Amino acid sequence: MLHKTSQERYEKLHAQFIRLMRHFDKDGLDDYIQTANSLTDWIRRDRTLTQDQRDEIKRFTVHNGIDWQICNQIANYQKHGGTASPRHKSANSPSSFVVKNALVKEGGSAGIVFPFLKMRTFGAGDEIMIEYECDGKGGTQSAFSFVYRSFQFFHYIFELAPITSIPDRLKAQNNWAEILTRD
Repeated sequence: MLHKTSQERYEKLHAQFIRLMRHFDKDGLDDYIQTANSLTDWIRRDRTLTQDQRDEIKRFTVHNGIDWQICNQIANYQKHGGTASPRHKSANSPSSFVVKNALVKEGGSAGIVFPFLKMRTFGAGDEIMIEYECDGKGGTQSAFSFVYRSFQFFHYIFELAPITSIPDRLKAQNNWAEILTRD
């Protein structure tokens, strides 16, 4: 086996996240999504993590959560070579979220600039929009935004949740710029 712990899996996801921040493209996005999707199971099974860390993954994998549905549906589509039936649909879940397509405009994203990071640009490369339908209404979601938001869940589980002191956790949380600029 190549990765033996959820921590090693997270380190792989972190490296993929950094690569996407440097150059956003569909191959990197596919790798990120596959790793993020599988990491949820790794976290649930890893008894070296605290119960609080394992419980945090439930905040990401909510049935009607847009980020989880994008991650899970695209991963299953890629894995099965086409649309895969959902494993289960909760009877009390009011919405039906379906990823329809990923629209790729090569070289279409100039990225974003964070002035406090010495004008560095993040996410330049391909502009990728996720087309979806929710309760019969269509919409689109930026894949860059999805990656940025979803990585925050995993970052919290592996890097912030283990810090027991709330002041230390808040101090670590303010170092998001350090995460983006890590080489």
